This record gives sequence, structure tokens and C-alpha cells, in this order.
Amino acid sequence: MKPITRVLLSSLLIGCLLAPGAIAAQDNPDWYGVWWRGGKEAKAMKERCPWIKGVFIGMHWAKLEPRPGEFDWKYFESEMTRYADAGLYIQFMIWTGGHAPRWLYDHGVPEVETTPTINPNGVPHGWTYPHYMDPDYQRFYWRMIREVAAHLDKLPKHVRDRIICLQTAEGTTGDEGPYKGRPLNPAYEFSEEEWDKFKFETWRLFDELYRPKSPRIFLLINSGNQGQYHDWLMEHIPDTWRKAGNPGHGYQLNEETKMMAILDPIINQPGKDGLFIRCRSEMDERHKGWFAEAPVWNQYWLNLWGLHFGLDIFQHETDAFQDPRDYEGYVIYDRYGGRKVPAESPGAFCALRDGLDAADTTRFPTATFGPGKLNPGAKDQTEGIQRTLAIVKKFAAYGARQGDPDMAMQIIMKNRSASAMNDVGWDIWPGNYERYLTQIDPLETSLGWWRVGDQGQPYGRFARSTERAAGRDTLYFDLNDQLGDSLTGGVLIRIVYFDEGNGDWSLLYDGKVQPTQTALVVRKTNTGRWLEKTVQIDDARFKNGGPRNADLLLRSLGPDDTKFHLVEVRRQ
Repeated sequence: MKPITRVLLSSLLIGCLLAPGAIAAQDNPDWYGVWWRGGKEAKAMKERCPWIKGVFIGMHWAKLEPRPGEFDWKYFESEMTRYADAGLYIQFMIWTGGHAPRWLYDHGVPEVETTPTINPNGVPHGWTYPHYMDPDYQRFYWRMIREVAAHLDKLPKHVRDRIICLQTAEGTTGDEGPYKGRPLNPAYEFSEEEWDKFKFETWRLFDELYRPKSPRIFLLINSGNQGQYHDWLMEHIPDTWRKAGNPGHGYQLNEETKMMAILDPIINQPGKDGLFIRCRSEMDERHKGWFAEAPVWNQYWLNLWGLHFGLDIFQHETDAFQDPRDYEGYVIYDRYGGRKVPAESPGAFCALRDGLDAADTTRFPTATFGPGKLNPGAKDQTEGIQRTLAIVKKFAAYGARQGDPDMAMQIIMKNRSASAMNDVGWDIWPGNYERYLTQIDPLETSLGWWRVGDQGQPYGRFARSTERAAGRDTLYFDLNDQLGDSLTGGVLIRIVYFDEGNGDWSLLYDGKVQPTQTALVVRKTNTGRWLEKTVQIDDARFKNGGPRNADLLLRSLGPDDTKFHLVEVRRQ
């Protein structure tokens, strides 16, 4: 055993289809992880942040086709080339909607004005839109799609090989709807059935054009925040990659377990043919009040949530890469993003947290905490708000707070605009964020904590601790069996803990000599900082031989309890 000790300074760095057990011929694990929204100085960005895997390029149809049938391929090619030359993979999208060319309206396509709406940056859109159901519009739009598909094959090889994904965009942006706002003229409204028919025809065209391409350019389609297009896609184009909107815009947002239920079987479980579908999301709301309250905490934990959810590609704007204190979360994402086969994963992690879910009436009975439900149509949410406040009061001594109670009982689009952080939500993920390492009986064996330590260190948004006074002196962990069986050499085990109080804690593991071998014993020095210990183990067995069938144990030796953030197991 070779223990390694380091203080975790804020700038520390830790150093579409996949067949289980093998890399598919047209799949590359290097595609997945942290992506960039794009901007100036692409080479400089890649050099400064080498863990950025790719870039999203959003092009305006108006710039691409400034006059009917005349395409500005210099604009198209220069965008592709400068990112490819920087060593970035490329996903691109051609925006229509408010970015459609003005000449459409000179050729008979009706121009649609809508009610005003506010974009994510708080600025009114002020767009007008083409009438999507107009036959001339559809003819021009589909012609542009064909021309772009054909021109991709004319690009230099080193550029073409970097293009791995096209996101479809039938309406305003990559969202599922046609407009921001509603048409002022009722004549330009159309039914959901009409919109779906147009979308489905467009998706079939994309599939016809892009499926034969080699190397493959995958289609990425927004299947809807409610999963409303999922069944059609699974029947007609089942291998399309998916956009998951809300999971990238925040963590412990309302109804996130509902979104997990929709996408988990698709993106985290192999299908009947043993294949996975890839998924991406983006974060462009760092200006929101809840995020700005503790940006280092929130960026880090948002990364952990994305990994837990199964986002293969997590895309950020340039400002997300300005603070070196955020880099640790991106390095973790680079390590685990897209790793859906346990035996091929570089390791496993479990980030400890307690999700206070007001929808859980078993843990929080209505007789004790009051009734309530998430009711988007109700003007008065007092009952539900009071329930969340009763729950947070129970955990206030452990750091839990409700910063914006009103927003805690809103639909997700409003919920993610909370002015401050909330520790109770509705139908939020209730436990740890993890990949291939699971805490056993967390509520029985540990105590949840919130907002622990300095906000300049990324770890303390959540934690779990022992509670020796209640007989809970040990945390137990189960390593995924497929991953454990694949660990033929030594492993590194990394523990992040809060150095507070006095006493010792120990790490034990299921070893070849005995099922609870001691890996290390750590004495706390009461620095009030998050620290880490890393130990190399060469004789691990990981056959669930410990108590509660555990592979790893964290034990408080007293006299004070210890708060923990992370357990990570990595291949040598």
C-alpha cells in the first residue's frame, strides 16, 4: 500500500453507438465528455482546457444562404475548419426560425410575428418566423438540408473526419416547439398533429441523407422534455442520439426522476441489440440566482449530476471555462463521460449527498410534514411550499436551507430560475451521484449534510457523515461486479473528507487475505478544509465479502464524526 496525501487546493486538477464489451467500428470514447459552445481562439481554448472534446457550431440559415440557391460555403467551411484544426470534434446545427433568411418573405412565405418572450439570458427575442406549414417554406428548407448534406462530403478529410453529429432544428432553435411565443395572427397557428407531421418528414429526410455517410455522422434529435417523440423515434429511427434539455440546466430540479425514467433505459441501458444511444445537453444559465450564489459548488455538482444522469456530451459556453477552480469537475467528466460499459470504465465514483424529495411521502409523511403536491396549474402553492419548509426545518441543523421557497414548487422551466439555492425539491433525485460505486443503505448508515466548508472548494454543496452517537460509525459501498472483475491489477482509491474535529477514520476493503482489510488510517488535524487521501491497493478482491456485502468501508474511529464527499476507485 502506498498512501498519498494532498491538500485539495481550489485550482487542483485530478489528473452513436457502443456495443458492450467492445468499441463499435464507428464509435470513439474520445468523443464524449465536456464540449464547448464555441467562440474565438479555438486553438488557445483547447490548449488551456485540453479536456474539452468538441464544439457545437450553430450556423444561421440566413448567413449560409444569403440569396435563394446561392450558398456561402466559405462561411460554412471556415467555421468547420478552424475548430477541426484546433483538434475538436464537431456537432453542428443550421438554425431556421428567427434565423431564417429574409428573402423567404419575398418569395411568398408568410412572416409570422409572435407574442414577446424572454430568452435564457433575460433579453427579449424580438424575432419573426416563417410560417412552417407553407409549402414554399418547406421546399426551400428541405432544399437547404440537401445542399448542406452534399457539401459535407466535399470538405477536406481532416475536417470531415471531425464532424460526428448533426442536430436537427425544425423550429426556433433545437427546442421541440416552432415559435418562441404564439402567433399574433391566428391564421398562422397550427395543430400539434400538423407540426409533428412536418417534423417527422424532416427527420426522415435527414436520416435518408446522413445514414449512408462514411464516416458516420449521427443525428441528434430532441425527443421532447416530456418524451413525446420517443415512441416515434424508436419505431422509425431508433439509433438517433438524443438531446436532454433540463438535466443540463441544473441539478435537483423538480421532476428530474421523471426525466430519468424516460431516458435511462435508452442512454444507460443497452437495447435488444446490445447497443446504446448517446445523449447531450447544454448549460447556458450560469447567470441565474441559484447558480451565482455558489458558482464553484454548483458547476462541480452539475458535472457530477450530468455523469450520474448519463449525459455523454455536456456542452458549456466560454464563461464556464474561465475559473480554474471549476476545472476539477471537467477533468472528472473527461474521465467518465460516455463510459457506459462497467468493464471498460477507468473507474467508479460515489459523490455523497442527501436529496430531500418532498414528493416522498414515505420518508416525509403528510401527517408530520403536511400535504402538498406539484400543481403547475394552481395559483396558490402555499400548501406545497409549507411542506418543503417543514422538511428543510428538520435538517436545518445540518446546513439545509430553502433560499427561494416559491420557486421550489414550480414547473421545471421556472424552478431552474430560482433566485437562490433550494435543498428541498419535488421528485428530485433522492440519493448520491454515482457511477458504478453505490452506497449501501445510505439513510440507515449515514447522515446528510449541506453547504459544508468554503465555497471556493467545489466539494461542500453536499456531504454525508457518520453518526457514532446513533450507532452509525461506518459507511458501506458496493463496487459494480463487472468493473470489479475487470480490475486485474492494482487500484487507486481516493477519499475526499472534511478535516474537522479530532480523531481518526479508516478505509477498509474486501481483500484477498480477509474481507475487511485496512487500507489506511487517517488522523484529522481540524484545518476546516476539504482534504483527500489516495491509497494504492494491489490485493483487492471486491467480491462483496464485507459486512452488508460491502467491497469498501469508511469507518469513524472517533471521538468526532467525519464528513465525506467522495469515494473513487480507479484502475492503476
